[in-house]
Amino acid sequence: MHARVCKSEANVAADSSGELWHKRLGHMSEKGMHLLADQKLLPEVKGVHLGKCVDYLVGKQKRVAFHSRPPKRREVALELVHTDVCYVDAPSHRGGQYFIDNYSRKLWAFVLKSKDQVLSFFKEFQARAERDSGRKLKAVRTDNGGEYRG
Repeated sequence: MHARVCKSEANVAADSSGELWHKRLGHMSEKGMHLLADQKLLPEVKGVHLGKCVDYLVGKQKRVAFHSRPPKRREVALELVHTDVCYVDAPSHRGGQYFIDNYSRKLWAFVLKSKDQVLSFFKEFQARAERDSGRKLKAVRTDNGGEYRG
């Protein structure tokens, strides 16, 4: 490949084409390439017509979040409670379990010494929450991490 260096012009290779410059310039639009040609920055690229460039089309797409239905907050306390067990790498604590009420966003947290305490703390949480609110717990949502199995 033979190239020449010119002031106020882009370095041009002898076998350059419109599609090659389109790729070299980061998949620049056809209009942008015409502007560069009009300013004589790309003198060998005149009357460029670009075909379909998959990379250019993908780059122009925007990502849209997929929501089948909007998130809905429950209408009464304890209708839905979210729970998870998290592990802390501190010597004094092995981990913790937390519960969040979907309606009130109230948080209950328990410190666990071992993983086999998960079920007993859940029972303690359920009894305390039902006693304080006067309502029954209807549904519990977890991340299926296996805390409640076995």
